[in-house]
Order: sequence, then structure tokens, then C-alpha cells
Amino acid sequence: MNSMASMIAQSSPHTVISAALPCATQPSGAQKPPPIRPRRFGIAMRITLGLSVMALLVVLIGGVSMSSFRLFRAEVTALSTSTLPEVITSAELHGSLQKLVAQLPQLAAAGSTPQRRSIYDGLVTELDSMQLLVARMRGLMKDGETGDAERDRNIRLLEQTRSTLLILAATVADLNAEITRQIEYGDHQAEAARGLSRLAVSMESLPDTGAWAARIGALMARAAGAMQLDHLSRLKGEARAAERTLADLARLTGGAPDPTGQMMSTVQEELFSLLVAPGGLFESAIDRLQARNRAQALTGQARVLVETVERSTRALYDSIRDQSAERTGALAELIADRTRMVMMLAAASVILAVGVHFIFRRFLSSRLVAMNRAVLARLSGDDLRNEKDPVPVPVDGDDEITDIGASIRYFIDEIDRRQRALADNERRFRDLVEGSIQGIVIHRDFHPLYANDSFATMLGLTVADVMALPSLLMLVPVEERQELIDIYDRLLDVGQASRRRRIRARRPDGGGLWVELTGRRVDWMDGPAIQAVVVDVTREVEAENALRQSRDAAERALGELKATQASLIQAEKMASLGQLVAGVAHEVNTPIGITITGASQLQTLIEELSDRHAANALKKSDFQRFLSDGMEMATLILSNSTRAANLVQSFKLVAVDQSSDERRPFLLRDYIDELLRSLHPTYKARPALTIAVDCPVELELDGYPGALSQILTNLIMNALVHALDPEQPGRIAIAAHAAVGDMVELSVSDDGNGIAPEVLPKIFDPFFTTRRGSGGSGLGLHIVYNLVTGRLHGTIAAESRPGEGTRFTLRFPRITAA
Repeated sequence: MNSMASMIAQSSPHTVISAALPCATQPSGAQKPPPIRPRRFGIAMRITLGLSVMALLVVLIGGVSMSSFRLFRAEVTALSTSTLPEVITSAELHGSLQKLVAQLPQLAAAGSTPQRRSIYDGLVTELDSMQLLVARMRGLMKDGETGDAERDRNIRLLEQTRSTLLILAATVADLNAEITRQIEYGDHQAEAARGLSRLAVSMESLPDTGAWAARIGALMARAAGAMQLDHLSRLKGEARAAERTLADLARLTGGAPDPTGQMMSTVQEELFSLLVAPGGLFESAIDRLQARNRAQALTGQARVLVETVERSTRALYDSIRDQSAERTGALAELIADRTRMVMMLAAASVILAVGVHFIFRRFLSSRLVAMNRAVLARLSGDDLRNEKDPVPVPVDGDDEITDIGASIRYFIDEIDRRQRALADNERRFRDLVEGSIQGIVIHRDFHPLYANDSFATMLGLTVADVMALPSLLMLVPVEERQELIDIYDRLLDVGQASRRRRIRARRPDGGGLWVELTGRRVDWMDGPAIQAVVVDVTREVEAENALRQSRDAAERALGELKATQASLIQAEKMASLGQLVAGVAHEVNTPIGITITGASQLQTLIEELSDRHAANALKKSDFQRFLSDGMEMATLILSNSTRAANLVQSFKLVAVDQSSDERRPFLLRDYIDELLRSLHPTYKARPALTIAVDCPVELELDGYPGALSQILTNLIMNALVHALDPEQPGRIAIAAHAAVGDMVELSVSDDGNGIAPEVLPKIFDPFFTTRRGSGGSGLGLHIVYNLVTGRLHGTIAAESRPGEGTRFTLRFPRITAA
């Protein structure tokens, strides 16, 4: 066994010092401890100041870096979400305008109806595309920064472009109408010319009529020449002259004998209808010339409008491009400035760190190293072997390190004195307790002062290892340490021996053991301490713990199984509600989209009507068309809005009931209809599926509609997934009626595949499913069974035959007990 002196020598200096300090009195010959001198600017203040400056620089670098990153991210976000889309959209707007400029003269020069229609459709498409681009640009500018004068100017340019495009669209529509009339009157003129040619050919068979024939020929020649006139007044004069000529020829015809007179009258009548009658040659030529003049005026107006749009879009594009270049330059300058700032701060931090390192090394670390070398030499025994030239403990300077050196010198001398005293006490103590077969340990504040071989062997350690333990409490679980501390305090106060106590302990290598211990107060090394007698009773406790652990393990497994089952049931319930939300959201999307489209079209109709009214070009047909289209759009918006509202109302009722699980009275038939309306998106893709409901309208329940909703949802979804083929016709029947004893009988049946006899008894078991690898959880019907028997206080039964369908029958009170 090692001696007490060797144990103290092998223990740490902190342990020895802690053993020496509690002495209440100084024995004779002891040195006086060095005085403690307060200082204003000591080592702690120097370290704190240096570290504070370094921390301040680090925080400053971090703050600058974070602010730079946020500014950079904000600028990049603005460039990608606003400036760049604006540049692209303005470029697209300018490109669409160039296409419009190329197509506009082609419309004015159209010579046939198919050509005119093709060019006009292209112009309308381009105008619509430009309106969409203007609307997109408008949204981008409204979402951007506000209060900028340049952006306000761009918005005004965009509004000017939009209004000009609306006027240009109306002008193009009027131009198309004039070109249509021009082509139509040209066709009438050509038809009259062909009729005139036929008449000229037929007159060759007439007998010689002298002056009449000459004047007829002259009239026809003048009519043929009038077709080439481009002057409206001259053309109208030729028309009046032709009328006078025809009147004069009628007088000449009256004196001619029959049948020549009749033939002359016939020719005159046909010539009248071809030349001056409504729709004749002269009227068609006049109308065509007027339409052409109006088309030329509208073409000029369109060119002016196109030039206006050209100037607006060009100015808008140049402004947005300049803003983008300016913003990009500002971003590059910001990155360069912040990079220089961060680099300067980093360089300052490095310089400061180097300076702090040399200062600490000069005033702190070098002196501490010298002090540590002297202490280690003392503890290793080198000073004892080399008494003529010992390693001194440095005490130069006037700071805390000087005080520490003086204290270490004092403690080293004190340790030498106490080691000699302990060597004497050890010889008297060893014969008393070293030979005990029971473990004995003496500790103060649970720091070991002495331990025998039996105690060390019990822990699987040597005595030196036990003495090196920082605290005996580390051998005890955390939850039992406070009780041991209370016993320790009570023993110090009372001084009587404690009763035998069994506690759980653990070895430093991780092994566990049970011990019985008793303790009493002793005086040890000039102070009170506790002597504990420790007996290993691990084998006695292991048998008791084996049975207890088996029982606890079974109870824990049962609890974990119940918790897992409850969480999976809740997850299944939320999953069904999530499917309901997704289906209703998809179903509501269609009527809302139609409503938005109808409202947008109605807004466009109102804007067109307003533009025509402002331009004094509103016609009765335009207003009637607006009334017809507007009524159609309003009807479309109302019907789809009503449809969406009904879907949302049904979903809200069912979803709130499933999530809140509140009790309330409700009509069963109405609630089933609302539930089926909410579930419709999940089975609307099955046109061959029929769901029939047979339930009295007046049947009212007082209970939990959320539980009933979950039950019906699971049963219907179970039939859709397991029973009915999506490609084949199928039928689900829901029937309910009042039963005897204020009970309600509710059944859900289908004509699907049915359930096998060996599977039917297991369908309500938790986690049982026939689709384990296809997403089935096995909790759907188990949830139904729990809700019926638990929440509704009822019963549920299933009847099924393979190939003949399945029927679930529920019986529960009409008024559910609280």
C-alpha cells in the first residue's frame, strides 16, 4: 500500500491546497500569508481592454459585411424583379410597334376582302399584344419604388402610350371599315361596268336609230371615262349630266314607232339602272371615291398616332435603359466601397491582434510560463535534489501575477510543513483502517482525503486514482446527489452516525454497482470530515432490479404503442382534411378564373364604349352590342361567383367541423349534402359514379358533426379506393332514418368488389390494410370504429360478399351524451 505522503505527492496541487486551507489556526513556526494589494489597472483590466477592442473591430466588420450584403441583395433583387423586366418589356413594346408600322400601309393598299381581313387580324393581334405589354409595364412600375420623379415621368409616358394605342385601335378599326366599303363599292362599280359592256354588245343588233344611237354611245363612253376620275366634284357633275342625257333620250324615244321605240325604251331603262340608279355605276364610283378619301385621312391619322407611340416608347425605353445603367453602376460602386472598407477593417484587426499578442506575451504569458516551470520543478522533486540551485518562483513586478507568485511560494512552504505532519499521522492511521475488508473513504465536501484498498478495488481503481477524483459525487447519479449533500450537512451539524442507506453508484469506467453506506463525522487533517463505510450489495440488488426492469419495459412499450397509435390516427385525420383542402382549392380555381376573365372583358368593353363616346363615334349598333356583351359577361361573372361561394361555404362548414370538433345541433340531410359537395373534387373524374342519399329532411341530430364528417369521408374514400373500379360504373348509397329508442341508423353501401370472408373480421384492426405497398396506412376504418364507439357512443357493423359490394351500418343516439 502506498504511504499517505506518496498519495499527497501524486495528487494535484489544488487538492493539497484545499486540504491545507481549512485550518482555523496557524501552528507555531508557520509563515504569514502575503498581503493582498488592490490595484486599479491590473492584468484583468488589460486583458479586458485588449479583448474589448478586438471584439469591437470584429463586430464592426460583421456589421459592415451584413449591411453590405443586405444592400447588395436589395439592389440585385430590384434589378432582377423590376429594372430588367422593364427594359425587356419596353424593348418588346418597341419591336411590336415596328411590326405595326410595317403592316399599316398594307391595310390601306388591300385590294380584296381576304387580303384585307388577314392584314386587319394581324394589326389587331399586334395592338392587343402591345396593350398587354403596356399593362405588364404598368404593373412593374406600380410595384417598383415610389416618389421618384423619373419613374413618375415614365408612368406618364406609359399612360400616354396606352391612351394613344386605344385611339390607334379605334382608328385602325375605322380604317378597316372604310377599306371594306371601298372594296365593296369597287366590286359594285366593276359589276356595273360589266353590265354596261354587255349592253353595248346587245345594242349592235338594234336597227339604225340615228341621233339616239349616237347619243347613247356618247353617254356610254362618258360613263366609261368617269370610272377613271379621281375628283369627286367632277364625278358628281358627270352623274348629273348622265341623268339629263337620259331624260333627253326619253323624249326622243317617245316619237319612235313600235317595235323600235320599245327596244329603245328597254335600253334606256337598263342604262338608267346601270348608271344613275341606286347602286349604279356613278353612285358606286362616288361611294368608292369617298371611302378611299376617308381611308387616306384615317391612314394619315394612324401614321400620326404611330409616330406619337414611337416617340413615347422610344423615350420610355431610353429612360428605363438609363436608369438600369445608373443602378448597375451604383451597385458596382457600392460593392467596391464596401469591399475596401471591409479590407481596411480586417487589416486593422490583424495589426491589433499582432500587437495584443506581443503585449500579452511580454506582460503575461512569459511570466506565467516561468512561474509554471518553477512550480513543476518543485512538484517533480528537482528542487529537493538540487537544493543549492533551486528554480525560483518569479515575484518581480507590481501586479496580480506578483501576488500569485508570492502566494505560490507561501503555499509551497506550507505544503512542506504539512507533508511532514501527514507522514506522522499516516503511520498511526494505517494500522487502524488499512486492513478492513469494507470500503472506507474520508472526504471533505466530497473531495477524497483518504481511501483504503477495499474501496478502490470496489470501484475498479487504484488508491491514487481515487484520490485524483475531483469529487465523489461523480460516482453518484445526478438525481441522488442533492440527498447525499443534505445528509453530509446534517452529519456535520449533528455529529451522529447515519443509518445504513442503499444507493446506486457508478464506476469511472461506466460500470454500475449498488452499495450500502453509513457515515459519521471525524476530525481529519485539522478540520471536520466525513468517514463513510461502503459495502458492495450489487448482487443482491441485481435480482430485484431484473424483475422490476422487465415490468417497466413492458409498461413503457405499451405506452409508446398507444402514443404512436394516437399520433398516426391524428396524422391520418389531418391527411384526409388536407386532401379535402386540395380538392376544393382546385375546384374553386375554375369559377374564380372565369370570373376574373369575365370582369376583365367587361372592363375592356366599357373602355371601348367610353373611347367611342369621347371620340363622338358611338353608334347605336355599338351601344346595343355593348349591352348584349355586357349582360352576357355579368351573367357569367354572377353564375361563377355563386358557384365558387357555394363551394367555399360547403368546405368551410365541413373543414371547421373536422378541425374544431365542437358540439352543435344540425340537420343530417343538409350536412350530408354539404359534405358531398366538398368531396366532389375527389370523385368528379369518375363520370360513371353515382352517389345516392336517402335521408329525411327533418331528421335533426345534436352531437359532433366533425366526427360524423370524418366517418363519412373515410367510408366514401374507402369505397373509392378499395371497392370501385375507376373505369367501371359504380354506385354508393347513403341512407339514414330514425330508429327505436331515439336512435339513428346510418348506412353506407357500395356495389363494388366486396371484402373477402377472411379479411372482413380484421378491417377495424389498427394498421391492417390490403394495400401495404400502395400507400395504405391501415387506419381509415380504425378511425371510423373509434369515432363511432367513442365520440358518438354507438356501434358499427360491416356486411360484405366478394363481388356483391359492402355495407357499413352505424347505430348511435340522436342526441350524443356529453
